[in-house]
Amino acid sequence: MSEAEVLDLALARAAWRAAVVVQLGAGDVRPTWSRTPLPAITNLESLHHAVAFAHVDRVRLLHNDSAPTALELADGNWGPAVRRLAGSTAKSDETIAQLAAAFDQHLAPSCMRPRTRADYWRAWRLVGTWAVARRAVPDILPMSLVTLKALTWDLVCFAVPTSQIELVWKAVQARHRQLHLRPPMTDIGQSTRWSRMLGMIRGRPAALKLPIQKATVRWLLAWRPASFVEHRARLLTVVATLACLRVSEVTRLQVCDLWFDHLMAYGVPGFEGTCSVHIGQRKNDAERKGHYPALGRAKDPSLDIVAQLRVWMRTTGLSVHATCQKRRRPEARCDVCPPLFPLSRRVRGELAVDLSRPCNRQRASDWIRQAVAQAGGDSTRFSGISARKGGISVAIDAGVPEAILYLQSGHGQALPARAYMQLSSPARFLETFEAFGL
Repeated sequence: MSEAEVLDLALARAAWRAAVVVQLGAGDVRPTWSRTPLPAITNLESLHHAVAFAHVDRVRLLHNDSAPTALELADGNWGPAVRRLAGSTAKSDETIAQLAAAFDQHLAPSCMRPRTRADYWRAWRLVGTWAVARRAVPDILPMSLVTLKALTWDLVCFAVPTSQIELVWKAVQARHRQLHLRPPMTDIGQSTRWSRMLGMIRGRPAALKLPIQKATVRWLLAWRPASFVEHRARLLTVVATLACLRVSEVTRLQVCDLWFDHLMAYGVPGFEGTCSVHIGQRKNDAERKGHYPALGRAKDPSLDIVAQLRVWMRTTGLSVHATCQKRRRPEARCDVCPPLFPLSRRVRGELAVDLSRPCNRQRASDWIRQAVAQAGGDSTRFSGISARKGGISVAIDAGVPEAILYLQSGHGQALPARAYMQLSSPARFLETFEAFGL
């Protein structure tokens, strides 16, 4: 954009915020604003008393279910959580309506993952702010296709990114389905056609992030950095790539999720020194049946990721707690074992490992970029998703069958046969690892 265009947009956004404040009405109304191209009210649900929402169903319009429920926070330890919510025994005097309300409060939100709900709520805040500015609050729930078109045109005029516009469409559709209302987009494939339309008009695809290559993995495994921070970044990057992990999955790993010599359970010799990575929660494994990407034994001892992980745990003081129940209850998050890649902090000038704090997704992405930069890559072309992209791309290039790749990455559409798939040879689990030629 030219300087004049940037200035025009800045003035338009200032006028937009002023118009919203006027429409909200006088009184104790203090909106806080996002930094998105089209300014949105971040505390929208707390402004339910504003004049703009006087004649609408505030409960449905401003309902925010983005926070994790008590059962989600239990992270697999659902039994004690349910007992805390329902009491030691079910109350015989509870009505059907009360039981259904408990379902709606504690179970129904989990039809979508918390992160998805949070994304949709941020998008819906933008919809609500737009409705206030355009005096269209009664028109957004239910919303007609005409109203959605008007909303989309404003988003385009304010230079909102295409990905954000698509998220707004999804949030609108999801809220209507959740409330059993007719959504504005009813034609099959309509959102796809609209997305294609925006791509044609704007004509500038988003910069794609590159996958991590085999050569980068080999370089990182051979590298022996002096600092703890670099050591952590390279191991996290290698594990995420070899196991085809999403960033959210690698940040959740605990030391008890490394199941050393797990493939030995088949009773087949030759799998000593391997390791399976237990993924207790995965997008393609919502039922928590468990995925176990396998890390094999490298032909070159200096490139052996399993041996390096053992050294990492020993030198960092990471160990499986004596009371750990992960092997007995793999569906539940362990309450006693530390994260595999913990944060660190400075204490009196010395670097100390904080065994109680796992890294978050942004930190992990930053570490992956830093590790790739050390290997000679352009950090601006990589992000956290580059690790998963790299693992899957290398496996596909090597001809690993899609069904086997699914067991490593969880990638691809769910197929009925996968629920019954049991491999007869543990060697099949290592095909993705073998594709890296270590």
